[in-house]
This record gives sequence, C-alpha cells and structure tokens, in this order.
Amino acid sequence: MTNMPELARRSPTPSPYAPNAILRWLYRRFFAHIRVDENWSRGVREAASKGVVVYVMRSLSFLDFLCLDFLLKKFGLPLVRFVNDLGLWILEPFGKGERRLSLRRQIPEAEALEQTVGDGYSALLFLRRPPKFGSQARRGRELDIDLIETLVAKQRTCSQPILLVPQTFVWSKRAGTARPGPLDLLFGPVQWPGRLRVFFQFLLNYRDAKLCSGEPFNLQELIANNPDLTDAQAANKARYALLRRMERDRAIIIGPMKKSSARLQDELLRSPRVRAHIERYAGEENISYAKAEKVARKQLRRLCAKQSLFVVDVSHRFLSWVWSKMYDGVDFDTEGLERVREAARDASLVLLPSHKSHIDYLVLSDRLYGHAMMAPIIAAGDNLSFWPIGVWLRRGGAFFIRRSFHGDTLYPALVEAYIRKLLVEGFTIEFFLEGGRSRTGKALPPKYGLLSMLYESASKLHGTKVKLVPVSIGYERIIEERSFVHELSGGDKQSENVGDLIKSSSILRSKWGRLYVQFGEIIDFDEFQKETMERAGGELQDMDALTPEQKKNAVRALAHKVMYSINEVTVVTPAALVATALLSHQKRGMTRASLLSACEDLISTLDGMQARIAQQLRIGDGRIRADTIDEALHLFLDARLIIAHDTGPEPIYTIDSERRIALEYYQNTIIHFFVPRGLISAALLVDTEQWVDITRLNDRVQQLSKLFKHEFMYRTDATFDDIFQDALRDMAKDGEIEVRDGYAQATEGAMRHRLERYAAMLQTFFESYLLALRGAEIVLDGPIPKKDWYKRTLALGQQMYLAGEIERRESLSKLKLETALKALQDYRLIQLNGDILERGEGVESVADLHALEPKITGFLR
Repeated sequence: MTNMPELARRSPTPSPYAPNAILRWLYRRFFAHIRVDENWSRGVREAASKGVVVYVMRSLSFLDFLCLDFLLKKFGLPLVRFVNDLGLWILEPFGKGERRLSLRRQIPEAEALEQTVGDGYSALLFLRRPPKFGSQARRGRELDIDLIETLVAKQRTCSQPILLVPQTFVWSKRAGTARPGPLDLLFGPVQWPGRLRVFFQFLLNYRDAKLCSGEPFNLQELIANNPDLTDAQAANKARYALLRRMERDRAIIIGPMKKSSARLQDELLRSPRVRAHIERYAGEENISYAKAEKVARKQLRRLCAKQSLFVVDVSHRFLSWVWSKMYDGVDFDTEGLERVREAARDASLVLLPSHKSHIDYLVLSDRLYGHAMMAPIIAAGDNLSFWPIGVWLRRGGAFFIRRSFHGDTLYPALVEAYIRKLLVEGFTIEFFLEGGRSRTGKALPPKYGLLSMLYESASKLHGTKVKLVPVSIGYERIIEERSFVHELSGGDKQSENVGDLIKSSSILRSKWGRLYVQFGEIIDFDEFQKETMERAGGELQDMDALTPEQKKNAVRALAHKVMYSINEVTVVTPAALVATALLSHQKRGMTRASLLSACEDLISTLDGMQARIAQQLRIGDGRIRADTIDEALHLFLDARLIIAHDTGPEPIYTIDSERRIALEYYQNTIIHFFVPRGLISAALLVDTEQWVDITRLNDRVQQLSKLFKHEFMYRTDATFDDIFQDALRDMAKDGEIEVRDGYAQATEGAMRHRLERYAAMLQTFFESYLLALRGAEIVLDGPIPKKDWYKRTLALGQQMYLAGEIERRESLSKLKLETALKALQDYRLIQLNGDILERGEGVESVADLHALEPKITGFLR
C-alpha cells in the first residue's frame, strides 16, 4: 500500500487534452464525419461501469489520438489522461508554461500510466510503431517499454478491474496486399502506415472513416484464470489477443489481406488435393499433366472473383441512389447485423440468403458495405457472366459457377478447393441455397451441391471456424413480377441478356414499396458437427468416420435448418398481409372494412407465432395502421393486380382472375406461418361430425404433410407428432378450436371463419395436385416429354377451370405442377426417365387414378 510521504511526492493526475482554437476547428471540420460503430459508445460506457478503461490502438498515430479524443468528448465518455510515446507534454498538468518542456521527461511513462490508472482515470496505449522507412517488414515495431506488463503488475495490486478496450480507426478503403509495393516500402504498409500515409489516407477518406470498438479484455480475469503466468507472459498473452481482435475488426470492414487472382490460382494449383485431382483428370482424359493443369488454370480464371474495393464503393454510391428511386425505404435488421459482426470476429462467415430477385445479388452486399462490413464473395450462376455486366459483377465480388457439373470430374474439385481457400483466407462467402429464384414467393427446396462442398471444406479445416448466417431478403413488390407470371402460366423461362436489363431501367420510374433484410439464427458449424456426431451414435471421433449416407443426411439437415431459419425471420409486409386477406376471402369482393378486420385477425395470429411484423403496420398502441394498408392497396392498384369499385360508402376490392397468380406470389411469402394450421383446418373441416377424434385427425394431417412435403418447409427440430401437438395446442389457446377428452372441433362463430381462412390458403395447392393427378392419365397413353405434359395438363386445367372443377385460376401453375409431379413419383403413379414421363409401377389403369381423386377432392370445400 502506498504510504503518505510517497503519495505527497506524486505528481498531480493529468487532466484531459485541451486542444487550441485551430485544432478545435479542425475537430469540427474533419472528425465530425467519422462513422462510429452503433454499439461503440454503449460498449465503452458499460466497460467504464465495471472498471478502469484503457483504450488500446495498434499503431502509434497522433491523428488517431486526436480523433479518439474528439469522439470521447462528443459522446461524454471517459477521457484520456495518459498516452504513450507521443510525449507526456501533450497532457496537462505535467508541466505548465515554460516548465512544460523541462518536465516532459521527469516522470517515466510506466510510472505515469500506473498513477493514472491507479487514480481511476482512463489512458490510451499504442501497441506498436510503424515499420521504419524503406523496411519490408509486414508488421509494426515493438515499443521500448512494455506498458501492458505495467498494467498487469498494477492489476495484481488493484481491486478494480482494468479493461483494455481495442479501438480501430479505418482511414483507408484498401486492405493490405500480400506482396508489398513501392508505396508500402516508402510510407509503411496499409496495415501499419507511417505518418505520411496516415495523413494522406485521412485527407482522402475522412468522410468515409470508421471507428469500431472490440470486446473489452479484462486483465483481472486473465490473471485469475492464469495464476501461474508471470507479468511478462500475461502481457504477451493480452497483447496477442488484442492485436488479433483489432486485425479482425479491420478485416470485417475492409476485408482480409488481398492476393492477386494469379497468385490465388497458383496457390490453388500447388495444393496437394488439387494436384491429385489434376493427375486423376489427366489419366481419365489420357493427356499429360501439363495439359490437364492448363485446363484447370483456364477453369479457375473463369471461376474466381476479382473483387475491387473501388468497384464495391462506386457500386454502393450508385445503388444507394437506385434504392432511393425504387423503394420507399430499406428496413435493415441492425440488431441482427451486430450478431453477424460479432460472429465475424472469430470465424469465416457464409451468408445464405433467400433468393427471390436478381437484385438479391446487389442488396445484401450493398447493405453490408453501407454498414461498415466488407461485401462478400458471391457465388453466381454463369448465366450472369455476360459482358459487360459479368465483368462488373466479378469486380464487385462475384464468382461464376456452371449450372451443371455433369461430365467433368475436375471442375467440382476446383470449386470446392476455391471455397476452402476463401474460408481459410477469412473472406465472407455468399450463395443462394435455393439455387434459383423463387417464382412463387415460397422458399424453394434447398439444393445440396454447393452446401455439400462447403460441408466437406469446413470439415477439413483446422483452426478456422465457420459460421452460417441465414438471411431473409424480402420485397413488397418484386420487379420480375411480369416474367414470373409468364413462367407460372406455362411460358418458357427466358435467359438474361443485355437488352432485358436495359429495358428494366423503367423500374426506376416505378415505386416498389419497401425492401427488407433480416438475419436469422447464426449456425456454428463446429456445434452442428457435434450434433451430427451425437445423432450418429456419439462413438465416432471425427467427421471422416461418417459414412457417405450419414454425410448426405447431415447436409440435408443443415440445409433445412437454414431454410427454416430464413422462413422464421421473413418479415410480414403490408403487401403480403393484404394479399393474404384478399385471396383467403371466400366471396367475390371485399370491402375496405372487411379487409382491415381480416388484416387485424391475421396479425393477431402472427403475433402469437412471434413473427416479425413490418414496423409501419403498427400504431404506437399495437393497433394496425389503416393508412399503411391503404398504401399496400394502392401499390396493387397501380400494378393492376386488384380492382377498386367505388359504388357505395366504401370501396370494394376484387381480383381479376388472370391476376390472381401474381397476387398469390405475395401471399406465399408468409404462407409458411399458416401451413400447420392450414393442414389441421382442412383436415378438421372436411369431417361432417362435430367432434373429431384427434388420433384420426393426426393421421389425416400426416397424410397431407407427406403429400405436400415438396411444397412446404417443415420444422427440422421436432417430429411430426410434436409439430402437430404444438399447432393443436396453439389453436386451442387462441380459441380457434376446442379440445376435450381426445376430441377436437372447430369453434363456432368468428373463430370458425379463421379456420376457413387457413384452409382457403391451401385450396389452390389441392386443386393443382388434383390437376396433376388428372394429367397423369395422359401418361397412360404412353411416354411423353415432360415439357409436352405440362402444356397438355395446363390445357386440361383450363377446361376444368371453365367447367367449375377448379375454382381458383392460380391453381393453373406450371411450378405447382412440378412439385405435384414429385409427389406422384413418391406414390409411384409416374416415373421420370430423363425428361420423359412414363407410367409408374403403382398404377395399372385409369381406375387406379380415379380411386385416388376423393383423397384430394374431399378437402376442397
């Protein structure tokens, strides 16, 4: 303990830095533009409430000190009373007036730091100096005095925790390069810039400068958890952790160290795994290794991205203008983003967004970059690699993959090796698990190809953590609406070309509502591996011990876990809500009052499911906003999807039969929330008896869920019985059904209308599957190309619609027939041989098909 004479001899505690008038003007002129991590001030404030805050920065910089000082004062945070290696004269009152210079060296820095922290004040420590002029060193120089060791020693005698809070200023938009250039030798590398480089980086980029703060490092906990460490060892451990955290924070914003495309390709071709595949390919093709390697290099050139931060930045500025023209706003999940940012601090990320539009490629990258995260490397189909768009997308971070790997054993190995390389280097990867865009609004069944490669790559990585991030990207109106309706109605899919994109410039003259980006639960790949091992019996020691079938099952489970998470966080938009209310209405038209009532009812149900409701749908007290519903109606009126009839005191809204298929797209974006209740409602209302045995009800719903297993995404964390019981319990809790002594019945009155609405949401699927069953009779006449079968079946559907056997025009959908075909294959009614449909083993005559019809028509009310 310090005695009184020693205390009397101590110098007074330094006060915060007080800039002169010129510096105060510079503060306001330049530093006010710095973008600060949204959680920065809160994090520093929380750290200050727990102990003494010591700010830590990587590389010695007077400019960084000035900026930090400005921001601490601006946000009212603990001010710096000590800073190392800039000269103690910078802070008062170590000296006054003419005595300042003579006193600047009287107090050793270690003693001054110990005194400052001991008095409970904050300090700023720089960990390294920039490399010397002309040095080829890729890291900063060590300082003369180890002040971290001083803090460790002080912590041993101090009851209050000392918290080291990493601070990272990002002045440059460039990540470091693996090979130093002339500027790096003269002015220091980007990661450890010298004074001149810092100054010019600041002048060029001060409007885009960013500050982020890492997780505080608690010295008290370090000492408690490592009692055997000496002060020097503990200091080294703390310094290493801090430098890693700050480097990761920089990489989150500007990306990891860049390598040229040629160097990356050379490293891939030198990989033992890739070399083995090239040798195998050379043997298969009966060519020399040199020729096979030439083929591999050519494929890599076509595959690899060439991301340029300049292109990313220019694209962001352009797209910000485009979004302002197209959309009324962008609802971005900032809370979810912070979870993503935190996950990126210790892992390579794989973003897995939903895929509904071509602009999905642009939306997520742009929004991340706008929120101080580097744009990901994106897997794109080679149909988008056409000139000139393909060149720009590649420079923006896209790598182009063939739609099919069939017949080429080398190409898949190169794609997998490239993905593994990106993960090891620390890049964020993005790809669409659905493969293609959803034309129906529903999430598509996942494709397993790229995910299998990712699974294999991540399983083989040691020391590199991988985390998967499900992302929902939603739109109030989709810009591909017209082309989607054309395809759904049986038209051929048209490939993208420059002309189409030029024509699409007209979208800037329209408003498309709002755009929504939401992040789902982050999946730690290591934890998922452990769960996989436990399901495999818990006896296996590593993933290599899994059988191929077990690996396939693990990939499927992972894919469905991601897709279900995407569905969970999909926003209920005003357009989706209005479309659902209109399409589930059983009468020809709907008054505005009835529509508002239906929307209130739907939101009440969705609230119970904890669905994410668009903020603009609510008034402060939780009631629905009528003006928001009116805006959604006007959106559909402008698109001519609905018709308003002003023939009375309030408008009546109807839907033209030809436009129902377009409106259904928006209903389908949220239909997954209602599928369990819809299946139960359909199975319950079909029964003429008032009370229905729950066991029998369970059997019916299970049959329906199997019938529609290719149509809807079900929960992966529970059995069917658990899902059924949960839905039944929730419906009873909401008063929609009554459950008593093992029996259930629909509640009469308004609640019965809810069940009818849920069942009506699925009516179009029952009708489409009935049409597919009727279409199966065509196959009895002999094999038929699938394309011809679609045309003839849709023509048959038109007849059934006119005859009244099919009530809803949107049931005549080519994509619904595609999923219905899969169900017919499951029931062995048809079989697919390439693109040829043939009679299945489970049917001998048309009578067999007719016998199955009541199992579908019974649910059509």
